[in-house]
Amino acid sequence: MDRQEEEIQLVQDILDGESHHYEVLVDRYAPMVFSVVNRFVKSDADTEELAQQIFVKTYERLSSFKGDSKFSSWLYMIAMNHCKDYAKNIRRQNKNFNEVDDHVLHQKMDQHEAADAAIENAEWNNLIKKGLDEINDKYSKAFLMKYESDMTYQAMSQRLGTSVSALKVRVYRAKKQLKDFVEQNG
Repeated sequence: MDRQEEEIQLVQDILDGESHHYEVLVDRYAPMVFSVVNRFVKSDADTEELAQQIFVKTYERLSSFKGDSKFSSWLYMIAMNHCKDYAKNIRRQNKNFNEVDDHVLHQKMDQHEAADAAIENAEWNNLIKKGLDEINDKYSKAFLMKYESDMTYQAMSQRLGTSVSALKVRVYRAKKQLKDFVEQNG
Protein backbone atom coordinates (compact mmCIF):
# COMPACT_ATOMS: atom_id res chain seq x y z
CA MET A 1 0.00 0.00 0.00
CA ASP A 2 1.56 3.31 -1.03
CA ARG A 3 1.27 6.51 0.97
CA GLN A 4 -1.69 7.88 -1.03
CA GLU A 5 -3.63 4.64 -0.57
CA GLU A 6 -2.74 4.62 3.12
CA GLU A 7 -4.00 8.18 3.54
CA ILE A 8 -7.22 7.46 1.68
CA GLN A 9 -7.75 4.55 4.07
CA LEU A 10 -6.95 6.79 7.07
CA VAL A 11 -9.51 9.33 5.91
CA GLN A 12 -12.10 6.59 5.45
CA ASP A 13 -11.36 5.22 8.93
CA ILE A 14 -11.81 8.71 10.40
CA LEU A 15 -15.09 9.15 8.53
CA ASP A 16 -16.18 5.75 9.87
CA GLY A 17 -15.78 7.04 13.42
CA GLU A 18 -12.16 6.35 14.26
CA SER A 19 -11.39 10.02 14.81
CA HIS A 20 -8.18 9.26 16.71
CA HIS A 21 -6.56 8.44 13.34
CA TYR A 22 -6.69 12.14 12.53
CA GLU A 23 -3.70 12.65 14.84
CA VAL A 24 -1.59 10.68 12.35
CA LEU A 25 -2.41 13.19 9.62
CA VAL A 26 -1.93 16.16 11.97
CA ASP A 27 1.48 14.90 13.08
CA ARG A 28 2.51 14.12 9.51
CA TYR A 29 1.50 17.47 8.01
CA ALA A 30 1.93 19.92 10.89
CA PRO A 31 5.35 21.05 9.57
CA MET A 32 3.85 21.79 6.13
CA VAL A 33 0.89 23.68 7.59
CA PHE A 34 3.10 25.70 9.92
CA SER A 35 5.37 26.52 6.98
CA VAL A 36 2.40 27.87 5.02
CA VAL A 37 1.09 29.82 8.01
CA ASN A 38 4.50 31.36 8.73
CA ARG A 39 4.34 33.08 5.35
CA PHE A 40 1.32 35.06 6.55
CA VAL A 41 1.90 35.76 10.27
CA LYS A 42 4.86 36.60 12.45
CA SER A 43 3.80 35.90 16.04
CA ASP A 44 3.90 32.37 17.47
CA ALA A 45 0.43 32.73 18.99
CA ASP A 46 -1.11 33.68 15.66
CA THR A 47 0.77 30.88 13.91
CA GLU A 48 -0.54 28.28 16.35
CA GLU A 49 -4.08 29.60 16.20
CA LEU A 50 -4.15 29.70 12.43
CA ALA A 51 -2.66 26.21 12.12
CA GLN A 52 -5.27 24.87 14.54
CA GLN A 53 -8.05 26.46 12.54
CA ILE A 54 -6.70 24.86 9.37
CA PHE A 55 -6.62 21.40 10.94
CA VAL A 56 -10.14 21.83 12.31
CA LYS A 57 -11.41 23.04 8.93
CA THR A 58 -9.68 20.12 7.22
CA TYR A 59 -11.25 17.68 9.70
CA GLU A 60 -14.68 19.13 9.08
CA ARG A 61 -14.19 18.78 5.31
CA LEU A 62 -12.71 15.28 5.25
CA SER A 63 -15.80 13.89 3.56
CA SER A 64 -15.04 16.06 0.52
CA PHE A 65 -11.58 14.48 0.08
CA LYS A 66 -12.02 12.02 -2.77
CA GLY A 67 -8.44 10.87 -3.19
CA ASP A 68 -8.13 12.31 -6.70
CA SER A 69 -5.02 14.15 -5.53
CA LYS A 70 -2.55 13.58 -2.75
CA PHE A 71 -3.85 14.39 0.72
CA SER A 72 -0.91 16.77 1.14
CA SER A 73 -1.94 18.74 -1.97
CA TRP A 74 -5.54 18.92 -0.80
CA LEU A 75 -4.50 20.07 2.68
CA TYR A 76 -2.04 22.57 1.21
CA MET A 77 -4.84 24.22 -0.79
CA ILE A 78 -7.06 24.43 2.30
CA ALA A 79 -4.17 25.98 4.26
CA MET A 80 -3.35 28.50 1.54
CA ASN A 81 -6.98 29.54 1.07
CA HIS A 82 -7.52 29.84 4.82
CA CYS A 83 -4.39 32.00 5.18
CA LYS A 84 -5.44 34.22 2.29
CA ASP A 85 -8.87 34.70 3.88
CA TYR A 86 -7.16 35.45 7.18
CA ALA A 87 -4.93 38.06 5.57
CA LYS A 88 -7.95 39.74 3.97
CA ASN A 89 -9.83 39.81 7.27
CA ILE A 90 -6.86 41.20 9.18
CA ARG A 91 -6.42 43.97 6.67
CA ARG A 92 -10.11 44.81 7.03
CA GLN A 93 -10.15 44.71 10.82
CA ASN A 94 -6.59 45.96 11.34
CA LYS A 95 -6.25 44.07 14.61
CA ASN A 96 -4.08 41.29 15.89
CA PHE A 97 -5.56 37.89 15.24
CA ASN A 98 -7.21 36.24 18.26
CA GLU A 99 -5.27 38.41 20.66
CA VAL A 100 -8.50 39.25 22.42
CA ASP A 101 -9.70 35.65 22.75
CA ASP A 102 -6.62 34.34 24.58
CA HIS A 103 -6.38 37.43 26.73
CA VAL A 104 -10.03 37.17 27.74
CA LEU A 105 -9.77 33.44 28.45
CA HIS A 106 -6.76 33.92 30.71
CA GLN A 107 -8.52 36.71 32.54
CA LYS A 108 -11.71 34.73 32.99
CA MET A 109 -9.92 31.65 34.29
CA ASP A 110 -7.81 33.64 36.73
CA GLN A 111 -8.96 33.11 40.32
CA HIS A 112 -7.41 36.35 41.57
CA GLU A 113 -9.58 38.93 39.83
CA ALA A 114 -10.44 42.20 41.48
CA ALA A 115 -13.26 42.11 44.01
CA ASP A 116 -15.69 44.13 41.91
CA ALA A 117 -15.46 41.52 39.16
CA ALA A 118 -15.82 38.54 41.53
CA ILE A 119 -19.53 37.98 40.91
CA GLU A 120 -19.15 38.24 37.17
CA ASN A 121 -16.20 35.86 37.28
CA ALA A 122 -18.11 33.37 39.43
CA GLU A 123 -20.97 33.36 36.92
CA TRP A 124 -18.53 33.05 34.04
CA ASN A 125 -16.60 30.22 35.71
CA ASN A 126 -19.84 28.34 36.47
CA LEU A 127 -20.88 28.67 32.86
CA ILE A 128 -17.49 27.49 31.63
CA LYS A 129 -17.54 24.53 34.06
CA LYS A 130 -20.96 23.52 32.79
CA GLY A 131 -19.67 23.85 29.25
CA LEU A 132 -16.62 21.73 30.05
CA ASP A 133 -18.95 18.99 31.31
CA GLU A 134 -20.80 19.08 27.99
CA ILE A 135 -17.89 18.96 25.54
CA ASN A 136 -15.64 16.04 24.58
CA ASP A 137 -13.52 14.87 27.57
CA LYS A 138 -10.26 15.00 25.60
CA TYR A 139 -10.95 18.61 24.61
CA SER A 140 -11.96 19.73 28.11
CA LYS A 141 -8.90 18.07 29.67
CA ALA A 142 -6.56 19.82 27.23
CA PHE A 143 -8.36 23.15 27.77
CA LEU A 144 -8.04 22.91 31.56
CA MET A 145 -4.38 22.00 31.37
CA LYS A 146 -3.73 24.99 29.12
CA TYR A 147 -5.87 27.67 30.78
CA GLU A 148 -6.44 26.55 34.38
CA SER A 149 -3.07 24.91 35.03
CA ASP A 150 -1.26 27.28 32.63
CA MET A 151 0.80 24.42 31.19
CA THR A 152 2.81 24.71 28.01
CA TYR A 153 1.87 22.52 25.08
CA GLN A 154 5.21 20.74 25.47
CA ALA A 155 4.47 19.91 29.14
CA MET A 156 0.97 18.76 28.21
CA SER A 157 2.42 16.58 25.47
CA GLN A 158 4.82 14.89 27.88
CA ARG A 159 2.09 14.28 30.45
CA LEU A 160 -0.52 12.95 28.03
CA GLY A 161 1.78 11.24 25.53
CA THR A 162 0.09 13.15 22.69
CA SER A 163 1.70 15.33 20.05
CA VAL A 164 1.85 19.09 20.54
CA SER A 165 -0.03 19.59 17.26
CA ALA A 166 -2.86 17.31 18.35
CA LEU A 167 -3.11 19.13 21.70
CA LYS A 168 -3.31 22.48 19.96
CA VAL A 169 -6.17 21.16 17.88
CA ARG A 170 -7.92 19.83 21.01
CA VAL A 171 -7.60 23.19 22.79
CA TYR A 172 -8.90 24.97 19.71
CA ARG A 173 -11.88 22.62 19.46
CA ALA A 174 -12.60 23.08 23.19
CA LYS A 175 -12.61 26.85 22.75
CA LYS A 176 -14.92 26.59 19.76
CA GLN A 177 -17.34 24.24 21.54
CA LEU A 178 -17.26 26.37 24.71
CA LYS A 179 -17.99 29.47 22.69
CA ASP A 180 -21.02 27.74 21.17
CA PHE A 181 -22.14 26.59 24.63
CA VAL A 182 -21.78 30.07 26.13
CA GLU A 183 -23.68 31.62 23.23
CA GLN A 184 -26.53 29.16 23.73
CA ASN A 185 -26.60 29.24 27.54
CA GLY A 186 -25.07 32.53 28.60
